Amino acid sequence: MSSSGQPRSRSRLTRQEKRDRRLAAIISKNVAKAVSEVYENASKSSEMSQADAPKESSKTAFSFKQFKACGPKEFTGEDGPTAMFHWFDSIEVTFRQSGCPDNLRTLNATGVFQSRALDWWTAERNKRGNDAAYALSWKKLKEIMIEEYCPSHERHKLEDEFWGIKQDKGDNAGLTARFKQLSIICPDQVKTPDMTIKKYIRALPDCVADFVLASKPATIEETYLLAAEINDKRVKAGFWDKQVKPLHQVTTASIDNPTTQASKSSRRRRRTKLRCRNQCCSSTVCTSPAATATAFSASDQCAAGEACVHRPPPTLCYMFLSSQYIRALPDFVAGFLS
Repeated sequence: MSSSGQPRSRSRLTRQEKRDRRLAAIISKNVAKAVSEVYENASKSSEMSQADAPKESSKTAFSFKQFKACGPKEFTGEDGPTAMFHWFDSIEVTFRQSGCPDNLRTLNATGVFQSRALDWWTAERNKRGNDAAYALSWKKLKEIMIEEYCPSHERHKLEDEFWGIKQDKGDNAGLTARFKQLSIICPDQVKTPDMTIKKYIRALPDCVADFVLASKPATIEETYLLAAEINDKRVKAGFWDKQVKPLHQVTTASIDNPTTQASKSSRRRRRTKLRCRNQCCSSTVCTSPAATATAFSASDQCAAGEACVHRPPPTLCYMFLSSQYIRALPDFVAGFLS
């Protein structure tokens, strides 16, 4: 019996060991899987926390003290619409210099309000609530400021100014700056890029506008640059320093007077015109019907000793009248006609 019972116990132990081994394998496999999942979840949570940390720090990093250190311009609201648009440009430069984030622009910009502007902003905060007021975007803040400080009667004045805007002598930079401001205040007059370009060219002096128009600029920025370049050349040439008499003020005496022009080239042209006048008009004027009926043509010439048949008496010779007109023109134009 002992010999037969011993193998049975060994077989039972063997089966038990097999079950234990299988159970241990299952447990170890599941434990390893669970541990790996725990590590993965922990790493993901740490990465998310690290990614959120800079955002939170960036929100709290910028302060009004940093903004104030860049010297932002104060706004009082008492100097009219033009001063308000100048302040817009100035404060946007300060935003860039100080690194002010977009969500804090309204908070920092309203911090430099003074006088009437501060009273208005206090009323807006009371009406909207502090949180809603400071949550306004910078674009929205500018819109409500334009409504407040550029009322309808002021806007009508600016519209009239925009209709008749013209460049003052050689001040092209002033024209461009004012044109940009009025384009924002009066957008109805510059609805399309083509309208904007044409309106700006009409505001230029003729000596600049003709060249800009002939170049056919495609954008308003290109128009600004081209006009500035041509205008600079006109200023360097002293175009606006020359005082030219209007045509109705020019007389024969002023033409014959040698002191009216200082340059030698002008005097040479004057002597040439006077010689032509003497040749045409000093001779005896023909009063015969045949001479007065002679038609003018490009081949007609005045020669000394011959009758002037270009115009019937008592009208002066056409060449003399042409010389009067040329003398009334500026030098740089008369040079092409002489």
